[in-house]
Amino acid sequence: MIKHLFFLIPILFLVACGNEKPVDTETTSKTPSEEVGTTSEPSINLSHFFMPDNSVAQFKGEGNEYASYTLTTRYPYENYVITYEDNGGTVVQRIYNIQNNKVSLIAEYGEAYEPTTYSLEELQTMQEVEVYLATPLEVGATFNDWKITSTTDSLITSLQTFNDVIVMEKRNEDGSTIRKYFKENFGEIKREFILQEGDEQFIVRSVIENLE
Repeated sequence: MIKHLFFLIPILFLVACGNEKPVDTETTSKTPSEEVGTTSEPSINLSHFFMPDNSVAQFKGEGNEYASYTLTTRYPYENYVITYEDNGGTVVQRIYNIQNNKVSLIAEYGEAYEPTTYSLEELQTMQEVEVYLATPLEVGATFNDWKITSTTDSLITSLQTFNDVIVMEKRNEDGSTIRKYFKENFGEIKREFILQEGDEQFIVRSVIENLE
């Protein structure tokens, strides 16, 4: 039952299957725009909340066999990021659009075993699926059902110790809690799913352990 439950966790293993297309590695721009940000927060550049271009990050998992995964990050065009999350069971491709005050998830495909190629025109026609990250990145700020609970957390990992980590939390109707941990210049470095089952807590977490 726990294994099946894990597949329902939105940030850990939500798979929206779709048609696969072949990935473009020949692009004219490899980094998101440096103009991203808001007037009220000139120092915040949301393009800095992803892993580096062409990087491969390994995440150590606990609580479920699919909690460990590798994350490949690519920047095909300015203000667009594509990630491939391989947890050994499937590969999930996600496409993000970076805007002035938010990052939108615009596509999510399961079973993306081969890199896919999209033209800039194709990406520009994709509609927002959900808001992945939004400013202001301040304690108490909310978007969708997420709430920022801390901007000063510390996280010790086998890669390094991270300070000033941003933590956001979402509480679901079933009583479960999802947390995401972000660090500027790295992006999402930890995720947790917590469910109280009687007197026991069921916890699934993934934490970055290596970056190449």
